[in-house]
Amino acid sequence: MSIAVIGTMFGYMLVSSFTPGPGNILALNTTTQFGWQKGKRLIFGICSGYACVQFLCTLAVFGLSTFLTPMLSILRYIGSIYMVWLTVQILRSKPLMDKGDGQASFRAGFLLQFVNIKIYFYIMTLLMVYLVPYIKTLPGLFLAGVGVVSVGSAACFTWAFLGIKLQYIYQKYYKSINLILGLFLLYCAWDVAKG
Repeated sequence: MSIAVIGTMFGYMLVSSFTPGPGNILALNTTTQFGWQKGKRLIFGICSGYACVQFLCTLAVFGLSTFLTPMLSILRYIGSIYMVWLTVQILRSKPLMDKGDGQASFRAGFLLQFVNIKIYFYIMTLLMVYLVPYIKTLPGLFLAGVGVVSVGSAACFTWAFLGIKLQYIYQKYYKSINLILGLFLLYCAWDVAKG
């Protein structure tokens, strides 16, 4: 792999990982509402789900590409519906005066990634364009996937950190912030559904 290809691959990874998407928006919203202690389970769930999706996509690209293409069209609509549901939840949420209230579960973050069509397209593109042409073994692709998951997890933690820093502002302007986050997520759902 040439330096130019590595450079474009890292550029693609950074832009795709750090731009708003369902996982990043949920990480931001969760830590804004719950703080780190109550929100970290969801954040770790997002990162773990991401790793599982990376693993499954690597297996699919390596040996089952004919099966995966029809599945992506089904996941597109399931993911869009789930993102609309998340948008409604964000729009309805309010700051918690008592941080003991509410839920931010590992399972919710983990399951989000299985319907987060953004990461399927991102991972599949990354694998097919940048990794499979240069890495011919399944263990090599899994090892490269560790790097991909690391970048995605760093993006999730960055958005979560922003949520922590915005807690005070969120308590004052939660309606506007929820509207902006909800609109971003709704745009993601629309973009995924239209293909």
